[in-house]
Amino acid sequence: MSHVNNGGSSRGTTSRRQLLGFVAGAGTASLAGCINAFGGGGGGGADEIVLQMEGGTMLDALESEAFEPFEEEFGTTVNVALRSSQQSGYAQIKAGQAEVDMASVPPFTLYNGTMDEVWEPIDPSEIPNYESNVLDPLKNPIFDPGEQIHGVPHAYGTVGMAYNNEELDDPTSWSAMWDEAYAGHVAPEGFGFIRVFTTALEMGMDPNNIGAESSYEEAIEQIWQRVDEQQELVVTNWTSGDELGRLFTSTDAWVGEAWGNVIYGAVQDGNDHLSYVIPDEGAYGYTQNHALVQGIEDDRREACLEFINFLLRDEILQPVVEKLGLPPSTSVTSDTITGLYDYDPSGGEGLKFPDVEYINEHNDEWSQRWEEVRGN
Repeated sequence: MSHVNNGGSSRGTTSRRQLLGFVAGAGTASLAGCINAFGGGGGGGADEIVLQMEGGTMLDALESEAFEPFEEEFGTTVNVALRSSQQSGYAQIKAGQAEVDMASVPPFTLYNGTMDEVWEPIDPSEIPNYESNVLDPLKNPIFDPGEQIHGVPHAYGTVGMAYNNEELDDPTSWSAMWDEAYAGHVAPEGFGFIRVFTTALEMGMDPNNIGAESSYEEAIEQIWQRVDEQQELVVTNWTSGDELGRLFTSTDAWVGEAWGNVIYGAVQDGNDHLSYVIPDEGAYGYTQNHALVQGIEDDRREACLEFINFLLRDEILQPVVEKLGLPPSTSVTSDTITGLYDYDPSGGEGLKFPDVEYINEHNDEWSQRWEEVRGN
């Protein structure tokens, strides 16, 4: 049975805790080297592995559908170290202050951790079900840089458009979020890079190469003018899944960006006035991934790879994603899966993944400008 620990993991030994104290303030690389030198490991199979993640539907789905059958087959317990946020969890791993073997990571954390050499490179041949089952558009995405892979996806999602079907008649374009008929009821996602990304799509630009047909300066100014126009219609710029759900279920929001699985869950709860669409211009796409922490012991690394490979089995992944409410990274399907709001019948070809390197290059600039626009 899996064990969830709100304060970290049950993995650590006295020697590891002492070691962390001895090298407090040392660099990450030095810390990793010390842990490898004193941590033992290798051979015999691991009794447990520790996965860092947040709680919620993902944890519920893995606990109910994957952890126990994996333990029964492989004899390895999956313990969970809960984090309060992606940022805090990653900071702990990067500083060598989290006794975990792998982490659940979205595109930005996968990219940043790869560049920071936090995630262990994986040879695809080590995960047979990756090579044979994972959809081709989800392999080696733009946010996993280099020739090697560092994250293995098990599900994908979109930032599409939610709408009140009692107020809007089947919109198909992002331009609905600029329609003055919905003034006071438009609900965009309130982060600068998302405002740029979606607005670029609505304007027919490539959000990963703004100004490709003119100049960056000219194109980004056009985007911010368009964002400013939209703000006159906005009820709230939401910044969390809970806030998103409240806005649309309360009918305060009629149209806006949304996470497909949140709106899907709201409809399953009886909010029949809600619908979701991936607009014709495309939508921001992301994957849910597992990444291995550099420097873990060999037996734990092997067990982590076994778990990832196990999770990609059709008979395991199908019930996991059905409970999660996001489509699988593989071709496994069912009536429930094809009915998920994020489901892409083209097998992932319709997703527009973020170029995290490009976004990181401009993010400070975009965040500052977004604050200015939002404050007007």
